[in-house]
Amino acid sequence: MKKNSFILIILIVFSFFSCKEKEPEGALKNPFFVFNNSLNKADIDKIPYADQAKLLKKLGYDGMEYKETDGLLETIDLFKKQGLKIYTDYARVDIDKAEPYLPEWKQVIPKLEGSGIILWLHLHSEKFAPSDEAADSIVVPILQDLADFAKPYGVRLAIYPHAGFLAEKAEDAYRLATKVDRENVGVVFNLCHFLKTGSEENIVPVIDQILPRLFAVSISGADRGDTQSMDWDRLIQPLGQGTFNVYRVVELLTDKGYTGPVGLQCYNLKGQPEVYLKQSMDTWKKFSRKYAMPHNTLAQEEAADGWQLLFDGTTSANWHGINKDSFPQSGWKIRNGELVANATDGVESDNGGDIVTDKEYGNFILKWEWNMVSKGGNSGLKYFVQEGIGDNKKYGYGLEYQILDDKNHEWMLSGKMQPNDYHTVGALYEIYPASADKCPSPLGLWNESMIVSKGNHVEHWLNGMKILEYERGSNDFKEKIAESKFKDIPGFGLQLKGHLLIQDHGSIVRFRDIKIKEL
Repeated sequence: MKKNSFILIILIVFSFFSCKEKEPEGALKNPFFVFNNSLNKADIDKIPYADQAKLLKKLGYDGMEYKETDGLLETIDLFKKQGLKIYTDYARVDIDKAEPYLPEWKQVIPKLEGSGIILWLHLHSEKFAPSDEAADSIVVPILQDLADFAKPYGVRLAIYPHAGFLAEKAEDAYRLATKVDRENVGVVFNLCHFLKTGSEENIVPVIDQILPRLFAVSISGADRGDTQSMDWDRLIQPLGQGTFNVYRVVELLTDKGYTGPVGLQCYNLKGQPEVYLKQSMDTWKKFSRKYAMPHNTLAQEEAADGWQLLFDGTTSANWHGINKDSFPQSGWKIRNGELVANATDGVESDNGGDIVTDKEYGNFILKWEWNMVSKGGNSGLKYFVQEGIGDNKKYGYGLEYQILDDKNHEWMLSGKMQPNDYHTVGALYEIYPASADKCPSPLGLWNESMIVSKGNHVEHWLNGMKILEYERGSNDFKEKIAESKFKDIPGFGLQLKGHLLIQDHGSIVRFRDIKIKEL
């Protein structure tokens, strides 16, 4: 073989693998590292840090967390040889002690110059209860002294909220960081501890509050529900497991401009690290690919499979106001690639009115994403809608996939609506309830819904889970219609075709990625 031909083959092979590994444009840019507890576990043999670095490099991670000072500098060098980094160090601060942190830090910190490491500080006290602001006057001078010492060496401090510790919540960490008032002092958002100490529906306002001082984030798989009562095995799982939609948290942070490191919490995970670390990395890569997908577009595979966009992100094409020839001039906005219903204090069809597709559909698969902004808000997506029915010309009758902030809705708070009844999210409104194990995203995060209608068989899906199926025209269906508020609407829900409708119910709701495939 000629030398030039051999070189050409090598270049082609190198180019192939380089392109294969290249992240798509718009993918997540955050460094993704593992906690120290991912590999340093009591139930497995000690793995030398050099071998840990090789394994993490092989799996695709960017680095790891460390604990305290012993061996830190050597481990930084070992990881650097693999092109990896020690991103954070888990350092203890006990404000009850004369020396609140290891005195060795004053010797080690100058040697960390150029490392970019973050010391995430977990705060302790026996004298003060968790979240007790009375301790702030003691904590603040300690952190100010350490921050001032660390600043010349480019070392940052981040207060790490931890259930049961002095700074228990992200809000505590932010309060303290604000009082310390140093540029190199910030906070950590730790998903599992947030869920253990707070309400998932507050995730958006908490992140909005701490974002200006957010230095680091930690995530893991987790379950939804009464998270404050859950054990750690449900709040810390491999990424990709659990019913809590962690992707939506990553999406929220990235949308808001967070580009810092993201750590994988692995406390007390069972089994071999190679297994749960690979699963978690595979999930992170899925997150990255999903985030890179532009909204309101069709992938080549979707277009080839017959999918069509119903919203292009910039115009009202394919939609008009119900019983009108044009799109409403008020009540709806197209903004930042989203179709947004405006708030009118929850009043139904009072502003722009409901909007419907220009075309009617019978057999179809419909997908869309929605984000309820209004606390206690209400909306819906209806199908088999007919125009010209009823006295209110801004309102449309049809089978409704309910969109609702169940937990905070006035009917739920007053007892008029029961959890998981046929008025709650994902239900066929007034007719059939959705599955009780449905998993809507917390208020302010995006959801993905789907309706499948084929013949008389209909399915409702929410965030990848089928939550309801029923048969139009069955005896049970007709009986339930006869008992509902729609009993006097002739042929309700039995048409062969109808418009799709998005409801104006006076709440702020954002819609995007509305697409349909006719069957």
